[in-house]
Amino acid sequence: MTLVVDTGKLRTESVRKYATVSSNDARQPQIRLNVGGKLRHVVKVQPASLILRGATGSELTGTLTFTKGTELDITVIGGSAAKKQVIVGDIVEVSPGEEYQIVVAAPEALVPGMLRDIVNVEITCSDGVIRTTSVPVTVDHQAPISVIPRGNVVFQRKDTDRLKVAGSAPVKRDLQIYSTAPGTRFNIKSMTMEGAPENLFRLSQREIRSGERYVVTIEVTEPRPERSIRGTLRILTDHPQMPEVTARIYAQFGVPTPVRRPAVTVPTKKTPVPSKKPVQLDGSGKKPAPTLKVPVKPTPKPKPGVPPKPTPVQIPGETVRHP
Repeated sequence: MTLVVDTGKLRTESVRKYATVSSNDARQPQIRLNVGGKLRHVVKVQPASLILRGATGSELTGTLTFTKGTELDITVIGGSAAKKQVIVGDIVEVSPGEEYQIVVAAPEALVPGMLRDIVNVEITCSDGVIRTTSVPVTVDHQAPISVIPRGNVVFQRKDTDRLKVAGSAPVKRDLQIYSTAPGTRFNIKSMTMEGAPENLFRLSQREIRSGERYVVTIEVTEPRPERSIRGTLRILTDHPQMPEVTARIYAQFGVPTPVRRPAVTVPTKKTPVPSKKPVQLDGSGKKPAPTLKVPVKPTPKPKPGVPPKPTPVQIPGETVRHP
């Protein structure tokens, strides 16, 4: 029996695999084999996957380090990006035949977003074989200030129903506002609620880490007769690149609008309607009485060449005899 392991798909050094062998032994028809070992990578890459994360409007950079993992010497001869989303810099020789570095950069972005690329690096080994190593790269451009949760802040109907009870506590939701890139600092200057009734939403803030992280609390204080109310929370900051942060607030109060179901129509069989013909009147102007039609059996035609049978004539007082 030969067991083949494709080492090109393995990323870790310590490997343990299992195999089940079937035999014709009635006492032990199956045998489980444990295969373990340590793979020696010709080239070690650190990190195995590169993540470039930072604020929009700034260039992101990272470094890939290549070192030899066996007795074979290595020489990095080139690198390229598969999707051209990142820039592969020059090769830096740290130790000849043993260690090399490549700087990978992502250009600045105007809007937040994430993209992925693959950097393929060609390496010549002392055994004369040229090997290619692929490193996945993730570029994450984030806004200088991030808000969690993203999108809408929703107060559901089951939460606002508690406000109908006298003395109940307000319903609360929290917004976390923090700086994305290291070294980014900001302060909250003011907060306003637009598009909602006055004093319905109560706002407050507390400082978690000065200049870096804040928590804004939104409270619904009273029930409302409306089914739902929407508003926009605007938070002004002193950050030059992001002077305003917005969040949409949505609160449900009333009974939901019933959904009209379409009427189900059952197909009916159409009955034929008799056509009305004009009634013909007799000479006296009266409707003629209906006549009963009795079906008459048709008289068969005589066959050619056969004389017809004489019709018997009955004489009163005598019995009819057929010839």
